[in-house]
Amino acid sequence: MDLIRATAFVHIIFSILLVGQALYWMIMVTALNKRHGAAEADRLLQAANRARWPHVVVPHSMRLPLPWIAWLTLAAIAGTGAISLALRGFSGDLLWWIKLGLFVAIAIVQVPLTRRPAAGLIRINFALVISAIVISGWAVR
Repeated sequence: MDLIRATAFVHIIFSILLVGQALYWMIMVTALNKRHGAAEADRLLQAANRARWPHVVVPHSMRLPLPWIAWLTLAAIAGTGAISLALRGFSGDLLWWIKLGLFVAIAIVQVPLTRRPAAGLIRINFALVISAIVISGWAVR
């Protein structure tokens, strides 16, 4: 496997991880709102945000806070995207600019989500992440 394909593979893996994180928060907010109501759901979302990962095997002192996982995932996506750009060149088409704009929007939404996850922000983040994945799929066609 050459470097271009390896970078694309790693980029896709981290994109899948980002979708999984967005889906985790979307499922959490939906289930907590149904079961406990909005006020209690906010408190429980705060507790989930303080969780450390991975939750098993690794000693507690070495576990990363859950928001750091999102930031590390975004950094990996940005890094592999930059390497891919350097290797393949810049296409500059509209879909690329939309994808870049969605990535920036995801990073901007991640700032308040890191501090305090809220239902509205979680839903916006989910929509942005899914939109970025769809645009990425169209961009490679």
